[in-house]
Amino acid sequence: MKILKWFISLISFLTVYPTPGVSRSIYDASEAFHLAPLAGVLRGMPVFLALYLLAPSHSQALLSGVLVALHMIVQGFLHIDGLVDFGEALLAHRFGRNPGEVIKDRHRGSYGIAVMATYVVMLYSSALSIEPKTLAVIAIVGESLHGAAMVVTLWAGRAEPYSGLGRVFRERLSTPRVVASIAMAASIHYILLYIAALPLNHYPLALGILSPLIVSIIANRTLGYANGDVAGFSGEICYLSYMLAWALT
Repeated sequence: MKILKWFISLISFLTVYPTPGVSRSIYDASEAFHLAPLAGVLRGMPVFLALYLLAPSHSQALLSGVLVALHMIVQGFLHIDGLVDFGEALLAHRFGRNPGEVIKDRHRGSYGIAVMATYVVMLYSSALSIEPKTLAVIAIVGESLHGAAMVVTLWAGRAEPYSGLGRVFRERLSTPRVVASIAMAASIHYILLYIAALPLNHYPLALGILSPLIVSIIANRTLGYANGDVAGFSGEICYLSYMLAWALT
């Protein structure tokens, strides 16, 4: 039953869901990191239920706002923090600052505010352009791909040169585990679309799998490694890319 203990620890780490105190171990969570796409399904359920219940009697604008808010709340703003940190480091690097120093700075600057604002506007606009029934289903799939993206990014990126969370999770990854993680996310994509009688749209999935590879290349070139913040950034970019692809197709 070790795998169950590890998975519960992963749920505890990736969500705000209450779990037994004994399960709150980063090392246990890292052992189940390749199961992040399954954790993403659980993370997407509150969004699905909220949209399913609200869709018949409320506006698309409200549904989009609920999706954006719950996406951030259920994760405890964990990956949003990574999005802002690494996004700020990338923008600062463009103007000659050391991205490694910026990413460790806990104080938010104008770059961080710009990154967050752009992300929220793009995610809200994408959700606003998607039919409610489709939006409820792909909210779950998007969270699953979010998990796979973090796995791929830490695996493809270089190890951070210090003992951070990203290094702990990266050391538990292997090529078979990464392949399994991608296969899980792809299977969830097609299975849920089939069950919901939605078009088996390949483009959002392809973009969702490609985006973490691009992020890892960028991280390797700017920071020289991929850490937890980069993984969070990658997950959010993957989620946004998936939603945006649906809005455009």
